[in-house]
Amino acid sequence: MTKLKMLTGAVTALLAASTLAACGSTSASDSGGGTTITLGIMTPLTGPAASSFGQKTIDAAKARIELANASHEIPGVTLKLVSEDEGTSPQTSLAALQRLHEQDHADIVLAAGAFFYGSYRYAVQNKIAVVGDCIDGPECADPNNKTIFATFGSSDNNFPNYQGLPEFFKSKGGTTYCGVGYNFPSTIANGKAMSGSVQAAGMPTPFVDFSFDPGSANFSTMALSIKNAQCDVVGTQMQVADSLSLFTALKGAGVELKASFVQGGYGQELLDDPAGLAAAQGLYMAAGYTPASLKTPGVTRMMDALRTYAGWSKPYPSVSHEWGWFTADTAVTGLIAAAKENDTSPAGFVSALRKVTHDTHGGLTCPVNYSTFGDTQQQFPGNCTYMVKVTGNELVSATGDAPIQIKAIPGTKNG
Repeated sequence: MTKLKMLTGAVTALLAASTLAACGSTSASDSGGGTTITLGIMTPLTGPAASSFGQKTIDAAKARIELANASHEIPGVTLKLVSEDEGTSPQTSLAALQRLHEQDHADIVLAAGAFFYGSYRYAVQNKIAVVGDCIDGPECADPNNKTIFATFGSSDNNFPNYQGLPEFFKSKGGTTYCGVGYNFPSTIANGKAMSGSVQAAGMPTPFVDFSFDPGSANFSTMALSIKNAQCDVVGTQMQVADSLSLFTALKGAGVELKASFVQGGYGQELLDDPAGLAAAQGLYMAAGYTPASLKTPGVTRMMDALRTYAGWSKPYPSVSHEWGWFTADTAVTGLIAAAKENDTSPAGFVSALRKVTHDTHGGLTCPVNYSTFGDTQQQFPGNCTYMVKVTGNELVSATGDAPIQIKAIPGTKNG
């Protein structure tokens, strides 16, 4: 059904596919009598989507894997990582998955990209254990795809209305909502779900536009339409660069907002871009996992690992780090469970992870249940989201120490 959900960034990265560890052996005994398990990651390293993933996604997965090895999280098991360039199409995704399976002999695949919808059938046919970010399509919600896991929870492809975010908007003084996004099936469905949700909370939606492709919008005209609609809350389902262009146009038109919803903007890249940071001042953005500014034990653990094993010393993680860290973390969780059952084979991993019903990714997300299908709202990991406010050169939590709980409204559907 869906193609791309939300990709962030605007600069095409031209990075060559790299291998972080020697390819070849699958789960085999090493000289110390333990077992080596190969994780293979596929993520866009070339093409337009690379700016939202790229080498930092691989670096984050490597950091999580090295942390697991250093702390002996999986008794008797050493992990290694190999990587392939997923590219930016269903065809290149399939080619990358085939290389990981047939040439690199990966035991578990991390589908940390945006085009797995083009290769998941091959994974199912070959019973390949896959942990995916699942932002691109409906494959992770299909109970027939038992070897595929959604690291943030199996999405509900009905896209129901929900409670949680509308109440946040109203708490900031919001009264009227306008929604804008690309003409992609999933962004349209997400946009309809948001519109239906705010309407259910008593907020009218006089202007909604999900009719355009990336790069084709006239944001000056759109800003005037939003001004005429008298909206004081605006939500976007676009690349961050386009979202910031819209909000800049809104400021130029004299629109004063009480709140906003920007998907995919949380990350160090925004703070490192002077023009983007200036345009984003005062905006509210979604953060699906605990913001680094809260400095919780889970945040400290992740940031320490990124610094130690990926050389990342900045205050916030990169947008691209999210995909690699959390897919690798889910794989580690499954292997810990499999080791307790004395079977860390791919089949043992699948069986064990399907029994895990409460995974908070080290305290970074709301609990994810891997035993079910279709129980998570697609853009909200574990059915929760933090909101951060761009304040100066910081991304400050606007929801305090606890995230917003997203609760589906039964009987509603926008898919």
